[in-house]
Amino acid sequence: MKTIEKDIKVDKYSSKIFNMYFGGKSFAVYDIESTGLSPAYCKVIISGMLFYPGRGDDAKVIQLFADKPDDEKEILEKTSELLADIDFIVTFNGRHFDIPFVLKRAEKHHIDFPNKIYDLDLYLVLNGHSGLREVLPSLSQKNVERYMGLSDSRDDEISGGESVKLYEQYMNTKSFQLEEKILLHNYDDLVQLYHLIPVIAASDFHAAMFKLGFQAGNLNISKILFKGHELHIQANQYKNPVDYIAFPTLDNPCSIIMNKASGDAEIIIPCEVAAGAFYFDAGAILGDKVLEIEAYPAIVNDYLIVNDNGRINYMEINAFLLTMLN
Repeated sequence: MKTIEKDIKVDKYSSKIFNMYFGGKSFAVYDIESTGLSPAYCKVIISGMLFYPGRGDDAKVIQLFADKPDDEKEILEKTSELLADIDFIVTFNGRHFDIPFVLKRAEKHHIDFPNKIYDLDLYLVLNGHSGLREVLPSLSQKNVERYMGLSDSRDDEISGGESVKLYEQYMNTKSFQLEEKILLHNYDDLVQLYHLIPVIAASDFHAAMFKLGFQAGNLNISKILFKGHELHIQANQYKNPVDYIAFPTLDNPCSIIMNKASGDAEIIIPCEVAAGAFYFDAGAILGDKVLEIEAYPAIVNDYLIVNDNGRINYMEINAFLLTMLN
């Protein structure tokens, strides 16, 4: 296995809506290259990570490259080590490809890969929660780069499919030029994807986080859904899991169950209903902390209106959970 490291200068991305969910957290942009699409038969040939923040203004790109046929296990072990202390990753279609692929290959090699790491998948944010599907010919990463005016920043000119073919040639020839071209494709994907994070402004990001989940405290929230007159939040404890049970009371109707062994967590908040609106007493649950969210439009006299005649108040629900769990 070859390890290629490079420090690069990039501006630290910051925005009010991004910082609401991810401010102060460590992350890595993550992208793999493989010999094909099926993890049952194909291998990881590059595991690429861009880590930010680094020291000063530096970000670090680390690429783990399989220059020998049996390097995959070492690549996955090193990737697991590098991602162990990261709060979340940023990918483009990672939830459907990169992460399931890596987990399947790690399972094959009996590697304990950090499968509870949160994945901010920009493709899913845009595909389900923006109008870009109607604007662009497809939501490929390169098309989104063109939309964001980033095309001139990419030196790589090959596709993922071409990278597979070049890798086959590389394994026969060990050509340095082919190696450089394959690595450049992955490197540019990582750097360009970092610069794509501001595209969240083109989405309904609060709705995306409600649907795709987000981090709050030591939990990765995976599902928020309504069951009858109750709001159910399902999550996993991605860090420092504990056993914990909070039973509902008249003053605080919220119930919480956390399981240390499985890492599972569930929060149930019963709602009251009036004139087609579902709401609950956020002040009873948050206490003085309700002051942090009382300026939101759907917070009325410390009550949170979660569903107003079919309109779900995503921003307020998410802000409540962040305040409660942080």
